[in-house]
Order: sequence, then structure tokens, then C-alpha cells
Amino acid sequence: MAGNLQTSTKVFNDPIHGHIELHPLLICIIDTPQFQRLRYIKQLGGQYYVFPGASHNRFEHSIGVSYLAGCLIEELRKRQPELEINERDVLSVQIAGLCHDLGKYQHRE
Repeated sequence: MAGNLQTSTKVFNDPIHGHIELHPLLICIIDTPQFQRLRYIKQLGGQYYVFPGASHNRFEHSIGVSYLAGCLIEELRKRQPELEINERDVLSVQIAGLCHDLGKYQHRE
């Protein structure tokens, strides 16, 4: 993957969080087939049939979780400098948020 690492960020337009700028390493993860399959897994399961406008999927959800995880650790870094949180730590937490729904998923439809 290191040979394919993009050098520029990418901006996603999220309906909840607005414009989300993502690190190039996150883009490399998003561009994998394993992550792209999340587009086809509904976030709300059968609730889609009751609320047809709620058509969220795991792909959108995971990008939002990555964004919020990044916001959380950036706030911790600002408020608690004694933790010595660095950019690598921030990126690691964002990756964890992004990838939390990867792997086997029992509730597929």
C-alpha cells in the first residue's frame, strides 16, 4: 500500500458534518474493495422499511465516525498537552474509527 499512497487529501461532503477533509492514508483505505463493500450494508437494518428516507449505509457511517474520532483526539490534544498526543496518534484514532465496521458482519441484509 505504501507505493500507492496518495499525497493529497480528499474532501467528502457529509450531510451531517459538512465538508470532511481526509488524510491520504485514509483515502487509500477507503479505496479498497473491503471498505467499498460497506456501501451495500445498511446502517439501520430493517428500519429502512419503516423510515424509507433513512437510507444510511456503513460506508457513510464509518467516514463520519473517523471524522468524530479525529475531532475527539484533537480536542484531547488541545486540552491535555501532557498526554503528548502527536499526529501519528491522531491518524491512528481516525483509522480505527474508519475501520471499525470492517470484517465479518453478522447483521448483513
